[in-house]
Amino acid sequence: MMNLKINSWVTIISTAAFSIEAVLVELLYVVASIPALAIAAGSMPIAGAMVLIVNGFIFRNKFTIFKGNGWKMLIIGGALFTVADFLWYDSIDKIGSGKIMLLTIPAEDVFIVLLAVVFLAERMLKLQLVGIGVAIVGFTISAASNVSGNGVQFQIGDLEAILSAMCNALAITLFAKLIVRYNPTEVSGWIMLISGLVINAIQYTFYPPHLSVMDWLYLIGFSFIALAAFTLYNVSMKRIGSSMTSIITSSSLVLTVVIQLAMVPLGIAFTLPSNLVLALLGGGISIVGICISSKAEQKREKTEEKIIEKKMVVITN
Repeated sequence: MMNLKINSWVTIISTAAFSIEAVLVELLYVVASIPALAIAAGSMPIAGAMVLIVNGFIFRNKFTIFKGNGWKMLIIGGALFTVADFLWYDSIDKIGSGKIMLLTIPAEDVFIVLLAVVFLAERMLKLQLVGIGVAIVGFTISAASNVSGNGVQFQIGDLEAILSAMCNALAITLFAKLIVRYNPTEVSGWIMLISGLVINAIQYTFYPPHLSVMDWLYLIGFSFIALAAFTLYNVSMKRIGSSMTSIITSSSLVLTVVIQLAMVPLGIAFTLPSNLVLALLGGGISIVGICISSKAEQKREKTEEKIIEKKMVVITN
């Protein structure tokens, strides 16, 4: 029971870190005029390198992922995560951190379940289908929160957010397999390092940023938040499973917008959905849908565990 509480707190801290990370990206763009892609290019390799250094030289863990076939999944997952990260950071400049979280988290959950059905031949439970339906309704309401006199406006940033969620869902499916066989901290480090270096190459090839010493200090500080969010998420998936992790992290949907609203009185010009009530309503409905879907998945996992236990008893006897 105590271990479950500790592991749940790991996920809660990861959730808060994801929300703070999203808000900080927009904050650095608005206040310090650092482009979102420059933030990704600068902070991700630093965060990845720090994780690998801590894992290898402080905790004395051996790097094992390149000894087996894990590196193949790492390369594919890294490529998918790079695309997801590139689109995620780029869309923050366009639609703001609050809306991107409202769109990407429920979309990711829906895509992950659909991928399991299509590629892993998993049977979708009725309750899971209900949960996905509710999440899609919430997602649609959030997407429609940019309302003007000309009606609902669907922006290029919205499309980037959806594509980011799809690529991230594919990457998470691969990571779930990797962290069963390898140290989640090592997996996180290599993924962030690979993704950051590729985004760096794109950034400095096509539109190199002009960053001051102060800008780099901001990016180094930000890299600690990115490091905490991604590493703790992978640790949480290994300790309490993807279902419970999804339930807890879904709260970052609304938490991000709440943090934005709390900072508005400070005079920071965040990009917020034009209809906040609609955005938060959609976020709340999405959280309910994710919880229903994840609870159904938990039920399935427990049933499968019981079946395996019964088979082991029969074999033993």
